[in-house]
Amino acid sequence: MSVTIYRKYRPQKFDEILGQNHVKITLENEITSGRLAHAYLFAGPRGVGKTTIARLLAKSINCQKRKPDQSEPCNTCEACQEIMTGRSLDLIEMDAASHTGVDNVRENIIENSRFTPTRWPYKIFIIDEAHMLSLAAFNALLKTLEEPPKHIIFILCTTEIHRLPETIISRCQRFDFRKIGQADLVKRLKTIVDKEKVRVDDDVLARIARQGDGSSRDAESLLGQILTLGEKHITADLVEHVLPRSNLESVISLFEHIVNRNAAAGLELLNTLAEEGVNITQFLKELVDFLRKILLIKVHGSLDIFASLELTQEMEKSTLNLSNTIELDRLVKAINLFINAERDLKYADIPQLPLELVVVELCESEESGPPPARPQTPPSYTPPPAAPPSQPTQRPTKKTALKMTLMEIIQRWPEVLTRAQESYHTLVMALKVSQPKEVNGDTLVLASRYPFYAKHLKSQPIRPKIEQLLADVFGEPIRIDTVVVEANEEPEQKPDLINPLLETFGGEVVG
Repeated sequence: MSVTIYRKYRPQKFDEILGQNHVKITLENEITSGRLAHAYLFAGPRGVGKTTIARLLAKSINCQKRKPDQSEPCNTCEACQEIMTGRSLDLIEMDAASHTGVDNVRENIIENSRFTPTRWPYKIFIIDEAHMLSLAAFNALLKTLEEPPKHIIFILCTTEIHRLPETIISRCQRFDFRKIGQADLVKRLKTIVDKEKVRVDDDVLARIARQGDGSSRDAESLLGQILTLGEKHITADLVEHVLPRSNLESVISLFEHIVNRNAAAGLELLNTLAEEGVNITQFLKELVDFLRKILLIKVHGSLDIFASLELTQEMEKSTLNLSNTIELDRLVKAINLFINAERDLKYADIPQLPLELVVVELCESEESGPPPARPQTPPSYTPPPAAPPSQPTQRPTKKTALKMTLMEIIQRWPEVLTRAQESYHTLVMALKVSQPKEVNGDTLVLASRYPFYAKHLKSQPIRPKIEQLLADVFGEPIRIDTVVVEANEEPEQKPDLINPLLETFGGEVVG
């Protein structure tokens, strides 16, 4: 059976570890000085070297050929070979995710720690995903962790340090691991493909590194998938449908569509992401963070704040151009709208819908740029000087009562939804979750249980479209307003739908 890439090329020396210099330097000094801690805590994201360094530490302190002034294991002695092949009885690894109970801790750790090492100077316990241990298991481990025998060293590894009790954390020497930079990941991937005697284009390696998101294991796993194609030269076109979509690339693409006011492309991208199973909530968080950085660029004028994102040169150039193109007030508006959309996601029946509405508003709104000399009203409602007062799309010069009653409007509301589906499909969902509540002069008040939709219906350029739609259906100008109501709150009047049906079909109510 073939060995996966990340296992095949797992670092066997401290010098081969990517990044984590702050961890390596400290541990190497402790190894050479002989001042080892009795318990270590390695915390950080997945796939950044926590377990690998734990095994390197175990190998170095038990290495038979390591010189006192050196920290690197020889990898040739019997102790090193046993640890590298998983045969050492003095290295005990426990996956806390599948051994969470107190009995597992007593049997696998506490009882074992009472015995001296079988052959080598130290017995090492590596507890992976330590945050998964139960509270009872932590309590059982606490005393042994606080005062272990001199020949015992504990190494706890976790991706969620906040779930560990403070009593455990305080008894360990803590190291916080960091995500690995893209440049280091690309260099690592390049070394692997050279050893595999495969040519992979640089832009493919850069994309794999971005997909890895700071995780060496994830990046190397993706590389392994690419290498299974069996090609000796792997190009960007070849892997287009193999590599998953990068959230960062999608964020930049959506931002570009917004800057260019291309609503159709923006909506298509959002729906593609939803179909691919992308977590819309996480995507929106990354989008807001990206827009915040664009805002800082507008103020600061430098891409230095994007260092943590590891942009490629092409992405840096594109991002800088886009940041120079978008107006500051429009950018601030975009950030506010997406923040509101983030809060309203929990109300949306369609996850991507709040983002779609924001994209449409940002792309179709004409509010950005210099302020107009006078307030602008929708063309369909601007009364020409000589226009007769009976024009259906004419906005009245004073507040007059509607000819339609609330009951008549409610009875014909399905017609409004049908017309919206034909001509204003982006408004259908907002109208479906709203309903006519009352008529106030020339204004129809729509009630919705969702604050997001209530606010959206009154926004520009949505309100003029709905008012035009209502004027087309009912034949008279109608203003709209919205209110948010509780789930159990009903409109003041309900349509009488039964009697018209009885009259039409000649039936009667029985029972």
